[in-house]
Amino acid sequence: MGRSAVGSCPAIPGRAATQNLGPSLRSGSAVIDSAFFSTPGWAILAGDQLQVDCIASDRPSDSPPLDLQFPITQIALDYQSTSEALEMAAIAVEAGFDWLEIGTPLVTCQGLAPVRAVVEAFPSIPVVVDYKTMDGGSRNVRHTKEKGARIMTVCGNASDATVLSAISAGKELGIGVVVDTIGAADKPSRARQCHKWGADLVYLHYSADERSADPTRDSIQWLPATLDATSGPVGVSTFGVNDAVQAARMGADYFIIGHPLTAAEDPHSALKNYVEEVKGNYHSRH
Repeated sequence: MGRSAVGSCPAIPGRAATQNLGPSLRSGSAVIDSAFFSTPGWAILAGDQLQVDCIASDRPSDSPPLDLQFPITQIALDYQSTSEALEMAAIAVEAGFDWLEIGTPLVTCQGLAPVRAVVEAFPSIPVVVDYKTMDGGSRNVRHTKEKGARIMTVCGNASDATVLSAISAGKELGIGVVVDTIGAADKPSRARQCHKWGADLVYLHYSADERSADPTRDSIQWLPATLDATSGPVGVSTFGVNDAVQAARMGADYFIIGHPLTAAEDPHSALKNYVEEVKGNYHSRH
């Protein structure tokens, strides 16, 4: 069996759960205005501070819950034009990829029009919008919903308020929220906290700029500590088949790949091999 998805908020022994939160919530040293949250939640009273532990929604959504069937393989469509993204999306789907990612470069260059285009071209494939959200978490969730995508990303080093607002809106609107640990100094700790809050997935990631500055940086180095820190599903942004296979054998559930394989001479063969190797090694572990 794979690691369980975190979607519920069990009470924690020895702490008092508080319903119907007041006008502001205190998480660590940051005060979070409850206006960020469009749904009621509950919090944990610890000493003289109110620490947000989970935000849950009782409101129905017209979207079905995100069905996380592991392992999940995701192709990053990091292009500057919609036509290039659609072409590679077709190759990736044929190769067996589970999710299609509207990459940050595509959002930056084309806005959200490519989201609708990819959703309409591949209606049965979940589409992820990689905003790398640092502010306006709930707003980006609404944009995701409006364009027909199923999942959005928020940066792990964003403020607690931003991450929480995305998770809260995601629960209300039926949009999956994935936390990208890019820039987070303590990735295992942040993964644990975001899973407690109700994030659907967390994945380990070093940015392209970080890798350029230090090519030895590798997301997998954080994987054992992160798997120890949280029981929720953990993913890895990979650079090829070798590190993806290593991550699958170590315990990862979610695998992202982009330019290293989409730029291959024969991308279909490269992507198909990636999917087969990841899923074969994942299932052999289970």
